[in-house]
Amino acid sequence: MIHPVLTIIAGSNGCGKSTLTSTARDKFQQTPVLDPDAIAKSLQATLDSGNSNIEAGKRVLRLSDELIAKGQTFTVETTLSGATYLKMAHRAKECGFNIMVVFVGTSSVEINIERVKARVKKGGHDVPEEDQRRRYPRTLANMERLLPIADLAVILDNSTPQGHTLIAFGHARYMHWVEPVPDWAALLRS
Repeated sequence: MIHPVLTIIAGSNGCGKSTLTSTARDKFQQTPVLDPDAIAKSLQATLDSGNSNIEAGKRVLRLSDELIAKGQTFTVETTLSGATYLKMAHRAKECGFNIMVVFVGTSSVEINIERVKARVKKGGHDVPEEDQRRRYPRTLANMERLLPIADLAVILDNSTPQGHTLIAFGHARYMHWVEPVPDWAALLRS
């Protein structure tokens, strides 16, 4: 029996989630990709940015509920800074989904803040610095909570201009770590 898959692409604002999914379209665009930022951008023509972000979040949750109910494979992008996507993963798991997690981390929130500033200069969406600073540690803590239910997990470091670098892969019971493991990932290694 083939199980549907919920792929969660997680990481703090500015870590490189959307860059990863856009440069690896052949891997991530085969199924519906629910990206709250992309949905918010499409809604901005009819709503102000604050309301478009709220409406985008609601749409992602509504669409994910529909896809889980249908047993259809899909992908979500998230900062994983709250419990919403943890609950989604548990609900999908209970409905027979396999859970794949791709986590993109960086060694410092400062890297992410600079990337968001650069994105804004190119016409991309902004995230207030205080939100980024608040979300950064919560994202990592929630990844630690998500990892035990992952059927497959891939952890990438995107701290340098070298780009997304594999630092770990495996599943809840066994993760293979590629040395040297960045300091920020130590919490996930325990």
